[in-house]
Amino acid sequence: MLDSLIDPFRRITDFRTRSRRRDYWLFIAWQVPIVLGALLLGINLMPREDSAAALLGAPLLYVAIFGLPTLALQVRRLHDADKSGWWWLVSLIPYLGVGWLIYLMCLPGTWGDNRFGSDPRQTWQG
Repeated sequence: MLDSLIDPFRRITDFRTRSRRRDYWLFIAWQVPIVLGALLLGINLMPREDSAAALLGAPLLYVAIFGLPTLALQVRRLHDADKSGWWWLVSLIPYLGVGWLIYLMCLPGTWGDNRFGSDPRQTWQG
């Protein structure tokens, strides 16, 4: 289970292959309590007059730590559904973009090989 948090950091520069839905959503599930915990910790440790700095600092810290691994994982997830990684840019469209990206992240992967590599669900049996 901890591997679902560590693997995206190991594969931080892998924008060519495929990743499963389970891998993506487990990584997102790890991020939620980490970000909320960091935000609460920042708010509680900061003096009251600097609580706005904690609210701004938490997202910046999040992007610094999780930004590139999440982007690489999203691209691999899109590849698993046989979509170009450039579909990630749809998330930049105001209001609808993030919802559409979530929809794309929920799509099932293609069975067997596709143009981005072998099916990550299949294990080699030799």
